[in-house]
Amino acid sequence: MSDLTPPPAAKTRGSSPLPPPPGESYILYAEDNLTDATFFIRALSRCAPATSCTHLENGSLAQRFLEQCVAGGQQLPQLIVLDIKMPGLSGLDLLEYIRATPRLSRLPVVILSASAERRDLNRAYDHDINAYLTKPNRYRDLHELVKVMVTFWIDHNRVPA
Repeated sequence: MSDLTPPPAAKTRGSSPLPPPPGESYILYAEDNLTDATFFIRALSRCAPATSCTHLENGSLAQRFLEQCVAGGQQLPQLIVLDIKMPGLSGLDLLEYIRATPRLSRLPVVILSASAERRDLNRAYDHDINAYLTKPNRYRDLHELVKVMVTFWIDHNRVPA
């Protein structure tokens, strides 16, 4: 994948990422593996250039970002994509926080994980995940997965305000 270059860094205010301008579609992506994050963001920029991505490297940073969005009345992501196994606050721990927070509870949350273990899948659905996807091994498969994900969750899905 020689055409893969690192994505631009998220816009920040000090050390805090900023959500995009109001009305712009965006995905919050919590992923500790920077290679996986780079591939995801690259695929997203190619198949859905109008949708931006705020990538945070762990669940704690993602929770802090969401807390700031809620406290500041800022635009929320149209989709949250989480890795299930991250150091510190896991994807499931973050999902639990999201479902327990009234302003966030109806946001669509998708697990995108290398784990295909039945135990992880069951635990994710026990925590009211919207979808559980296994990370593909090939970039073109990831590109197709991201394209389908954006088409459904961003272009067609509607969430109550």
